Order: sequence, then structure tokens, then C-alpha cells
Amino acid sequence: MQTSAIRDYAKAKGFHRQTLDRWLGWQPADQDALEEIASSLKIGENHLRDMMDWLEEIALRDGAKIHEILARPAVFSIKTDPRLGRADKLKRIKEQLRRWRFPRLAGIEESIRIKIRSLKLPSEIRLGVPAGLEGGRLQVEFSAGSVAEFGKLAQRLSETASTTLAAEIFDLLAGRTPENEQGQS
Repeated sequence: MQTSAIRDYAKAKGFHRQTLDRWLGWQPADQDALEEIASSLKIGENHLRDMMDWLEEIALRDGAKIHEILARPAVFSIKTDPRLGRADKLKRIKEQLRRWRFPRLAGIEESIRIKIRSLKLPSEIRLGVPAGLEGGRLQVEFSAGSVAEFGKLAQRLSETASTTLAAEIFDLLAGRTPENEQGQS
């Protein structure tokens, strides 16, 4: 158990007492598993609190220990990937935890990404959604080097708007999923 290492880390990072007490309230193996990630990735308090929230919720829902969650292959492979820098590892680990914490949301996001790819739009047109599907809106960005190209891309977007795939994307953004529709029958 590395209580002193956790205290030193929290002090060096300027964590609030409440965050430190919460962390120290975990089981020793769970404390150590988070300390290993936190110190290696130099995680700040806000990111750490997000991770703690999600880890506690996943553990409660799945009946798992936090150290077991952090030892899962998906997290381990990110932690040990030599091609990734510290910031990328943190971002990917948080994203993995978020997917585990919110599996339905992650599934909808992935369905939208698949449908966007299926539209086969030219590379000059980029469609995306905000993190967590915030606002339920589709983001559209495109770049053109001439008036003619601008018109061509605008026409392609207009044609895309009338496809079944576009309608399905907006249904997902609105929270209408095939599972919801079946449940209403």
C-alpha cells in the first residue's frame, strides 16, 4: 500500500482534501492501481475525479474491484503502448472508462460513426458529433478551394441530407434507436 505516495502526489498536484480522502477511502489495491496510472500520466485533479466517478460506478454496476477494471486488457494495452504520449494515454484511458460507464451512449456514438463512414463523403466534407452527443446536433465542416468546388460540395451535402442514412443519424441523435422503436410497438 502506497498511502504516502498518494499523499505526496496529491500534495504536489494541489488536490483538495476531499479528493484525497475519497481516494484514501478505497481498498489498498484499488488505491495503488489508480496511483500507478495517476503518477505515470501526471493526472490532474479534474481528470482524476472523472476517472474516480466512472470507476466507482463501473465497479458498483459490474460487481468488480477498481484494480480489476484498471487491469483489463483494454486499459493495460493503452498504458503500455510505447507509441502513445502521456496526454494520448490519458485521453484514451478516460475514453475507455467512459465507454464502460456509459455503454449505451458509446454504442450510439459508434453507430453514428459507422453511418457517417457509410455515407462515403469526400474527404473535404467532415461530419461529426460533439462528445457525449451534447446538444443532439450534427457538426458539418467542409473546405473548398474555388466557387465551383464549393458548389459541388454543397450539392453533395444536399443530396446526402435526403438519404436514409442521414435520417438514421438524426434519429440516433434524437435518442430514437431501433431498440426504442421495438419497445413502443
